[in-house]
Amino acid sequence: MKKLFAAVLVALTAISISACAPVEKSDLTIVDGWVRFSEYSDHVDGMTGAFASITNNTDHEINIVGGSSEIAGMVEVHEVVMADGAMKMQAKEGGIAIAPGKTVTLEPGGLHIMLMGLKKAVLEGDEVSLTIDFEGTEDVTVTWPVKTSLAGDETYAPKN
Repeated sequence: MKKLFAAVLVALTAISISACAPVEKSDLTIVDGWVRFSEYSDHVDGMTGAFASITNNTDHEINIVGGSSEIAGMVEVHEVVMADGAMKMQAKEGGIAIAPGKTVTLEPGGLHIMLMGLKKAVLEGDEVSLTIDFEGTEDVTVTWPVKTSLAGDETYAPKN
């Protein structure tokens, strides 16, 4: 029984470390990735945001242009802007540019990757796999933990 418990503990530790491990490819470094749990993500057809710091290790601009996930009907890049006296989320036309040698931080209340039309609830403690689509380099698949965040409480207004 002790051997079985030890084997399960080692496997769970390896899984949790791999979910948080940085993604390093020659063109990109992606660190601190996570997906937000909120009242918008706790049901089917809801939405959530994905966040990370992404560094462009090339000598040319790279753009985050979208993505895909088995748990979402649509994945887009978004920004939060001031409009009509309130912070509002909208699609980021042209994608999110990352200049050569620079890092872009995707964060609540700012630039982020939006997962919409959730096919299942996304709850704190879950892990979400996401393929991030880039122009200027290969797409990257990541698996990130779901966490609660109090920051960036912008207004979400889904298009009907």
